[in-house]
Amino acid sequence: MKKLFILLFISLNLNSPTLFGQNNLETPPGTIFLNDSLFIDKVPVTNLMFLEYLTAKHFIRKKGFDSFSEFHKSADQKFDRLTFLYPSFLKNLNKKGSFLTKKNYFENYRYKNSPVLNVSKEQALDYCKWRTEMVRYSWSNKTDQINYKINYRLPKEDEISLAKEYFENLNKFKYHAGKNPTKFKTQNEENDFVLYNISEYTLKENLFGQNWKNSSPSEFPNEATGFRCVCEIQP
Repeated sequence: MKKLFILLFISLNLNSPTLFGQNNLETPPGTIFLNDSLFIDKVPVTNLMFLEYLTAKHFIRKKGFDSFSEFHKSADQKFDRLTFLYPSFLKNLNKKGSFLTKKNYFENYRYKNSPVLNVSKEQALDYCKWRTEMVRYSWSNKTDQINYKINYRLPKEDEISLAKEYFENLNKFKYHAGKNPTKFKTQNEENDFVLYNISEYTLKENLFGQNWKNSSPSEFPNEATGFRCVCEIQP
């Protein structure tokens, strides 16, 4: 099987904003600056990003820990990266008879940058929590000390709406319709804020956005709902 390495830190915005007049902030991985203390993912969480999460959770559980923070606090050696086998952990996403499963949406490397679907809201919440732990750990080993905390979470519905309007005004917004997720235009690294033709989980019960099935999902997980995270800066 093909070995890959964890690619959590997908894209960094080098133009860091300021918080309450303090020194420049380092942009949390994968995000783009939205307002004074909030960053939002440029794209919904992708198949590859979610595979990294599933692999890490599997690795950590095998070591007898419930979270990454527990694991790295107990480790004798510095944790650098995870090596995993692809696509060993995609059973979580495949559903018998589903359109995406028939298209090998989760296994085909062609769709690695496409938004992950068929995930539960519980998994989305846990993903953001795991990502917080991973980035905090990475930043704790930086030469330049970072003296503020970060917290990834699901966005509020109005935060995604604000991001859409804000980046449209800056000409940094893209929307990819596509009649189904295999038709979405994706790329390895994105500089703009991107919405796809999917619904997205939010912090509350409401979903954000229309989807390629033209449906209002009532059962979860499903083939039309994905998610992204926002990252709050906490001085």
